[in-house]
Amino acid sequence: MPNFASILGCLALLGVCFSVVAHERTEFQWLQRIQQAALTQNYQGVFVYGQGRSMQSSRIVHLYENGQSRERLEVLDGQPREILRHNDEVHCLLPDVKTVLIERSSDRDAFPALFRGASQDLFKYYSLKHQGIERVAGLDADVLWLEPKDQWRYGYRIWADRATGLLLKAQTLNEKAQVVEQMAFTEIRIGGAIDRNLLKQKYNTEGWKIENTTASYEALTQWSVKSVVPGFVKVREVRRTIGGHSVGQFVFSDGLAAVSVFIEQWRDGKAGSENVGNQGAINMLSRRQGEWSLTVLGEAPPAAIRQFANAVEFKSVSLKK
Repeated sequence: MPNFASILGCLALLGVCFSVVAHERTEFQWLQRIQQAALTQNYQGVFVYGQGRSMQSSRIVHLYENGQSRERLEVLDGQPREILRHNDEVHCLLPDVKTVLIERSSDRDAFPALFRGASQDLFKYYSLKHQGIERVAGLDADVLWLEPKDQWRYGYRIWADRATGLLLKAQTLNEKAQVVEQMAFTEIRIGGAIDRNLLKQKYNTEGWKIENTTASYEALTQWSVKSVVPGFVKVREVRRTIGGHSVGQFVFSDGLAAVSVFIEQWRDGKAGSENVGNQGAINMLSRRQGEWSLTVLGEAPPAAIRQFANAVEFKSVSLKK
């Protein structure tokens, strides 16, 4: 059975493509152009994901044709993983446990996409600076620095292809300007025809377990969050089934980073003390609170994650089984 982290690991804003020269773009137009390129360009290549001393490479193929988007991502290092996307439907194949996780998600914030539902309000909390031109995977790229204006969020340095706007490299930096996570194409081809055979799944999944983790959208009246980190707004309340258990989920975002609050009924055998951890830019806090189990995780500093955890109020309404 896949664990919680595996499921979370497999869990868009359509902007306008501007044809102005670089120095005439506004802050928001820069980000719109990058996001639009990730959604509507054809591209294929290999990128690496790094955190600390750990590095992982993946191959991605993306086809956009007649308003339809198809994508295949294969993890090349460590445990095999394959992710297939057709528009909003995502299949995550876990060969080691012979399981297919199915999810419906309109969010496109995974590399080389950049953000979810961002608006001009984003720049109340970040400033954007153009820092010159560098080469990434053989292409000239505009270097942009998204600097946080407070201690509640990370900073981002991003490299966007000058010709198309496609994101070629991204770094997440903490308050000490240390890189805590980075992704970068090592080889990339943008544009042109895509061989559809490259989009076909690698594994024969006949007889595999199918687990539908698609969330149902509903108001989670059992709980409330009294306050949130400035700039993070609630974008979704859903209920999903994970490992056969009903889990409520709040999602908050400032347009770039997202934080999820997961709440489920306490189950015997789960650790009772507070646990904290991190993986790259993702920080996590979990603990028991009364009859509930609370997990908060997201791309935000530890203090912000704790702020969310302390803001959750539980009400005396039973969670649906």
